[in-house]
Amino acid sequence: MHLTIKRLCKLTSLFSIGVTVVVGMLIFFNLNRVSLYNELVTLDLIPKSEKFTELYFNDSTHLPTSATSNRAISFIFVIHNLETVDYQYTYEVFVNAHGARHIVDSSNVFVKNNRYYVKREKFNRFLDRRRMK
Repeated sequence: MHLTIKRLCKLTSLFSIGVTVVVGMLIFFNLNRVSLYNELVTLDLIPKSEKFTELYFNDSTHLPTSATSNRAISFIFVIHNLETVDYQYTYEVFVNAHGARHIVDSSNVFVKNNRYYVKREKFNRFLDRRRMK
């Protein structure tokens, strides 16, 4: 089967039309990349980053299970900002001792996106019954 010149011209023209369409689409997608991406996000066709904050004790396996008045309690807690933006956090550390709630520490901290805030806490003054009267 030999290709005739007529068929060869037809195939060449179809090929050039195909190449033109593909190149045109690539140029269009490249120039409108942001708009197309935003539209795909709006249609939930592109996964979005989860927004959350991690709050944990740095060494949770060694946290005390009980406390006595002659022993200080210390721990380190960590705030890890994964909200995708810088965030202002408010925290409060308190002790429930002998039926009463006592605030040990409280503050506002500014944590940049994907950064950590590490806070060491140490106290023993609310554990002694004599001091609470």
